[in-house]
Amino acid sequence: MINFLIALIRFLPHGAALAFGRLVGRLARLLLWKKTDKCEARCVKSLGVGVTLARDIVKKSFINMGMSVVEFIRFPCMKDRVKDFAIFDEASKKILTEAISRGRGVILMVAHMDNWELAAMRVISEGFPLHVVYTPQRNQGGANDIITKIRTETEGMLLIGNKGAGLREIFRALRSGGVVVIMQDLDARRDGIIMNFLGLPASTHDGVVKLYQKFKCPIIPVHYLRDPRDFSRHSVTFTEILSDRPDKNGRPFGEDLEASLELCNEVIESWIRQNPEQWMWIMDRWEFTLGKEI
Repeated sequence: MINFLIALIRFLPHGAALAFGRLVGRLARLLLWKKTDKCEARCVKSLGVGVTLARDIVKKSFINMGMSVVEFIRFPCMKDRVKDFAIFDEASKKILTEAISRGRGVILMVAHMDNWELAAMRVISEGFPLHVVYTPQRNQGGANDIITKIRTETEGMLLIGNKGAGLREIFRALRSGGVVVIMQDLDARRDGIIMNFLGLPASTHDGVVKLYQKFKCPIIPVHYLRDPRDFSRHSVTFTEILSDRPDKNGRPFGEDLEASLELCNEVIESWIRQNPEQWMWIMDRWEFTLGKEI
């Protein structure tokens, strides 16, 4: 059944495939109604919006997720035309090139916005190979195998698991001047530092700052968005080298771990507040700290 759906999605014209993805997102929201209720509660509490607006945000988030899944499945059909689907402007390329020229490796800080997989493919298409740190899916067969296969078929995407020997591979990539992609909005559970995220206490991964302390590798936030007027179009934007910015107390990035992490959180929070419907609310960012409270 899964193989049939994959074949169907790849056979359809791109616009029809996205329409199918929107339908899948809508159905998922209805079928996963318990999770949907929790998503809406998180949205209300973290953004301070009313229930009606939260319901609309979460609905659009599910629809975006459905389209993103379809696009991911269609990567083999899209890779030769990825520049038609996503804009990566010259200013962003210049920032990345300048960071790479420092010779210390680079960390791209990303979040569960829009279609992060497509954003990576677009950067790779400009000749920048990426070492992508990923978390294996809990079910080690089925979906995990399909996801891994599609990722490994993307030329220039080098996968690093976040377990076991993954840290050594990250060290090796940075020492060789490589570009490492790290998802910064995951719940770090027992391994993280408790600090506010969208006004609520959350366990935050401190790896990006610790890697900077060790390697002085520039950290670049990557902002990517789906065009609300044309769902097939995306933009990928690098606005700054975040690690060049001092923290709120005027200290250099990395000198104070928590203050530097706060800078990272603030960037991601700004993305979510600007386009909350493109963040993946089904991911429980506060599960470790708040549990069943939201």
